[in-house]
Amino acid sequence: MFFCMTVMSKSKTAAKRESRVAEILDCAEIHFVEKGFHGAGISGIAKECGISVGHLYHYFASKDLLIEAVVERELLRQKDRMEDFRNLSGTEIRDQIAPLVIDIIIKHQDPFRTVLNFEILAEAQRNPSVAEILQNYDREIREEFCGVLENAGITTPVLRTEMLFTLFGGIPARTLRHPEHERPQFIEMMKPIITKILASDDLPVE
Repeated sequence: MFFCMTVMSKSKTAAKRESRVAEILDCAEIHFVEKGFHGAGISGIAKECGISVGHLYHYFASKDLLIEAVVERELLRQKDRMEDFRNLSGTEIRDQIAPLVIDIIIKHQDPFRTVLNFEILAEAQRNPSVAEILQNYDREIREEFCGVLENAGITTPVLRTEMLFTLFGGIPARTLRHPEHERPQFIEMMKPIITKILASDDLPVE
């Protein structure tokens, strides 16, 4: 009985800690997007969370570790988008991959997340730890997507993956730089291009 109560107590403590960490990361994201990684201060983030600076440092020993945690959580969100492809057969991938990719582009164009990702890219230029995290996640996602294409029998998966990921990276930038552009028409025009990238067999062999 005592053992069960101890386990339950630890479980509640872990859940409370997890909830607090998520709250701190949510507040940190807001401040980082508004002021940049270097402009945002720990005191402002702590105040937004309703806790003291000392209490925040109990969860993250330094601002650098907080930045790294925000970066990892955002990149994990991107990695989780691969879930749509993981349980598909080769035939299903061939039939559905272009619509699924287009759907991801349409659904995941949040200006807030775009700004956060640009901050991550900028931070990676001056922070080796963030650069390593970014490159590791990018490699994992690329390798997994290449595997999806290979399972579907699609040739030159490395080249096609790089083309698509380059496209994904450019669309959010254009949305920020030119918010008035006719996005629905743009997406419609992009559909056959994405379909060709994923389906044509006229690309050079790797």
